[in-house]
Amino acid sequence: MTKTLLFFTPDPETPSHHGRWPYVLDAYREALSGLDVEIFDAPWSEPLTRDYDLIVPLVAWGYHNAPERFRGVMADLKAREKRIFNPADIVSWNVDKRYLRDLIEAGVRVIPTRFVDRVSEDLLKEATADFGDTLVVKPVVSAGAKNTLVWRDGDMLAFDAIEDKAGPPKGEAMIQPFMPAIQSEGEWSLLFFAGEFSHAVLKTPKSGDFRSQPDYEAHLRTLPPPPEALLLAAETIDFIGADRLLYARVDMVRDAQGRFCLMELELIEPDLYLAYADGASDRFAHAVEIALFQGCSCHS
Repeated sequence: MTKTLLFFTPDPETPSHHGRWPYVLDAYREALSGLDVEIFDAPWSEPLTRDYDLIVPLVAWGYHNAPERFRGVMADLKAREKRIFNPADIVSWNVDKRYLRDLIEAGVRVIPTRFVDRVSEDLLKEATADFGDTLVVKPVVSAGAKNTLVWRDGDMLAFDAIEDKAGPPKGEAMIQPFMPAIQSEGEWSLLFFAGEFSHAVLKTPKSGDFRSQPDYEAHLRTLPPPPEALLLAAETIDFIGADRLLYARVDMVRDAQGRFCLMELELIEPDLYLAYADGASDRFAHAVEIALFQGCSCHS
């Protein structure tokens, strides 16, 4: 029997997300083309007009521009017992990067982090006592390196930056030590489907940059992950529960001692890098097939 699947797509009121997402959606459609499933798409911000066997928020770009409204949508889906995978409560938890506190408390090695109500030069100077003279500052709710910057002791904060993505965070934020390995080696992203490891991508920023996203011309390549990286990723996935996740991307970088530290756990709309690894699309499709035809822990 043919199943129905809905991909959430960006809010049409967010013009900056109008360009590339249709091509990403096409890639997911292609990956799932071998399944007996009819695929639909609709903005996450609009009411559902019908029921679906499964809702997947993988293209819900721009949720960070309206986080409370997005969480409200997740709460409504959970209350109405709609099958969304990753589950609505996990997605809501993952909106705000203060989820890292939970992982730290669980013993997962995370980049040392201070959370502040608002960034100031005084707070940054205080943080240098523990983190060193070079810091990374980012909003607790953000994506695509928006309002993320490297601050060095003595820098001035440009709160009056004209571009929306430029300048420091204007609200609640996080402060971390800058990890030099992000430039020398890069950021490792380990991908999991249905709780099982699929592939790893090493993302190295272009010369002089610290941002590892493809949008900023980073160099991406698929490599077998070091055992220590795989162990950290598995610990992170286990904290959530492997059987509760359709997909996950675990991002990490080495510290000065060469130990891997968690940067972020991406559970909403991460780039899955399907085109970078042989068999990745098939593994993703198999995970979706399990969720569609064999059930999943979508409401827990």
